Amino acid sequence: MLSPRFAGSKSTDKELMADKATTKGTFIMHRSRISYYLMMTIALGTLACARVDRATTANAAVDHVADREEQNQSATTVQSFTAVAGADLAARLEEASRRASGGRTPYWSAYSFDVRPGVAIDPGVHEFHGSMNTIGDTSVFFGTTASGMTVETRNLAVFLLRETGSNQITRMEIYNLERKREYSSYPVYWLGRSNNEESLNYLRALSDSAAPTMLSERAVLGVSLHDDPRVAAMLKNFIQKSQNQRIRSSSVYWLGQVGGEQNFLADIVRNDAEETKIRRQAAHAIGESRDRGALTTLQSLYEVVKDVEVKRGIIHAARNSREEEAALAFLLRVAKNDPERQARRTAVRQLGEFERVNVTDELMKIYAGETDLEVKRAVLHSLSETKSPGAGARLLNLARTETTPELRKRAIHVLAERGESVIGDLISLYDAERAPEVRRTVMQSLSEIKSPRIEDKLFAVASGDESLDLRRQAIRLLGERAGKRSLDFLSNTAQSADGNTEVQIQAVRAISERKAEEAVPLLIKIAKTHPNQLVRKQAIRALGESGDPRAVDFFREVLAR
Repeated sequence: MLSPRFAGSKSTDKELMADKATTKGTFIMHRSRISYYLMMTIALGTLACARVDRATTANAAVDHVADREEQNQSATTVQSFTAVAGADLAARLEEASRRASGGRTPYWSAYSFDVRPGVAIDPGVHEFHGSMNTIGDTSVFFGTTASGMTVETRNLAVFLLRETGSNQITRMEIYNLERKREYSSYPVYWLGRSNNEESLNYLRALSDSAAPTMLSERAVLGVSLHDDPRVAAMLKNFIQKSQNQRIRSSSVYWLGQVGGEQNFLADIVRNDAEETKIRRQAAHAIGESRDRGALTTLQSLYEVVKDVEVKRGIIHAARNSREEEAALAFLLRVAKNDPERQARRTAVRQLGEFERVNVTDELMKIYAGETDLEVKRAVLHSLSETKSPGAGARLLNLARTETTPELRKRAIHVLAERGESVIGDLISLYDAERAPEVRRTVMQSLSEIKSPRIEDKLFAVASGDESLDLRRQAIRLLGERAGKRSLDFLSNTAQSADGNTEVQIQAVRAISERKAEEAVPLLIKIAKTHPNQLVRKQAIRALGESGDPRAVDFFREVLAR
């Protein structure tokens, strides 16, 4: 996801190097759960390895990153960047500004830093197990490959995009140097490797000085990725003193990833005076952390926290815990015994993410013993989501036998979400069912699966001896499916000389929902030639609503007669 352009700080680099304490900014973070697959095609370069030997690189020039003085003496360096010399980071930033002053385009200034282990930025992996956060143009991974090897990248750099003339920073990214990029075709001035002290001070000052935009948030991200014992204290300072809730939230998240601050985070969760979102984020950070006893801490917090939303946040966090067996036991306890409906419902939803044999049985026990419809609906959702053996068969049984109409409809819908594997079961259910309302539900659910077998069934219903309502529904659903086959069927149905008027009118409605290039010529033909006046009227009405120039010409022709 490309980062938007945003306003940056007007402070000079020397001012940014000052040690400031207050932060402002915004942060956007998206998270993916465990065991998903990432297929990345590199359009601008070759695929990098998920874990790279620190002594070798994909590009021989990257060897220079470790030796700043050698880089500063070279005309070009990493990925053909222009090397810049100077006594320290501030001096090199000033020199980059001087060199770029004659240019007409923005420019990047970039430097590498000491990256903490166990974190990966845009790694070239085919299969990944763990969590991912996307921040602007940067994807941060925590987890392992399919073989269990920790995914990490160590050749990272801070990239600052600046406007020439004003030297204003408009964008900041953390890029993996093992992955080739075009950097928006802007020149890159390479500042070499910064030591931790000057880099952390610079980023902290940048976060303090920037307006409340993504720029200050990226500075917090940059701080968090440093391999330095001062990082945790800096993040805690952001949390305690920043006036921007989103920058505080991001700091809370990264503090959990840094680790060792479980008590600090737990205090935030317990604090009734704190923002609910920050409290939930603190619970999430505990669940994501690698610290021992994280789940025990979450369970103790659950017992004392009163706020319903925070309690739900703790439930979500428990599912993230690496102590899977204990997490499952905790969630089952909440799902079965908690007096608060929303808590039970949330716990049931989390159970659907487990792939254990006994999860399906436990969910069915909860379904049988639960009286609240919302919690029962959550059980159905979890049965549809879980890969636990037997879940599909249990859903099919509920779709056939559930006596509560709303729950039966829901069971049919979530069963269809399992895709092509249940088409035969749903068709058999439709054929065996006599209640029209249930059949309508099955047909609607079937139509959401993309398969020629579904079209065959819809054709059969639309042209068969079913009730008029079911035929009309099948025609409507065919109208929603792209393809010549369904269009031909609708055309033949609408133009049949001896067809049912209501069915023909429904076919005309379905045709009108198609793309104009398909629909308008057919509608004009029907409006001109159909022997049934009611069908012609429906075609004329659809043409009038289309706004198509061909429809306008048709009306002119009619009025001119």
